Amino acid sequence: MTGTRIAVTAGEPRAHVALSVGALAPRLVARDATRAHVAVAAAGMVLLGGDHVHVGIDVGAGCTLEIQDVGGTVAYRGSRSSWVVDIRIGPDATLLWDGLPFVVTDGADVERRSTVTLEPGARAVIRETLVLGRHGERGGRLASALAVADRDGPILVERLEADGTAPEPGVLGVNRVHDAVVAVGFRPRLQPNDLEFERAGAMARHLSDHTHGSPLDPVWEAWATDAERKHVDVTA
Repeated sequence: MTGTRIAVTAGEPRAHVALSVGALAPRLVARDATRAHVAVAAAGMVLLGGDHVHVGIDVGAGCTLEIQDVGGTVAYRGSRSSWVVDIRIGPDATLLWDGLPFVVTDGADVERRSTVTLEPGARAVIRETLVLGRHGERGGRLASALAVADRDGPILVERLEADGTAPEPGVLGVNRVHDAVVAVGFRPRLQPNDLEFERAGAMARHLSDHTHGSPLDPVWEAWATDAERKHVDVTA
């Protein structure tokens, strides 16, 4: 398993940012005492059949980490590959991750798993865009799981299984693009079709046959702004 690590802790005059290159290569873009902006790009050909990628993210107390994807990810034909992300967000810290498309090509077989652990006062806004196939393809097999929890227990547990060669009604149907923005740890501004969680958080989801022109672009911007407000109502 190839490990990539991003960790930020507060400091004066600038936060300490620890970056480890694995299958992904993180690069520091900017920082101040409590905020870091990090760009991530593939360090080589990713994701090849049989690859096992691990990404660890740790946001220290009171910090904000903004992660910017560069280039997205393409999973290629071959034996089963895995993409595992483990995230810890410390007390009163914030993670903003606007992910680019994750494309599963014909013949690919991918297992994705993301785990987010929130400490008290932590917040996160994460965008995932999953795409079955490149242009003209039907796409391979994808199993994608997301679990978010804090000290009081689970906030969101979701698993999507899709296969471009065998589309299922009620999953993606004829669509090949699953675009979602997830906010946890606070109550973001909602539109009528957004899913509000029982505990503080919400999801906006859009299904389509193409990635351009997604209506979730402004949702991401609004929820990221809400997450960084100093006084956020987490209970209303």
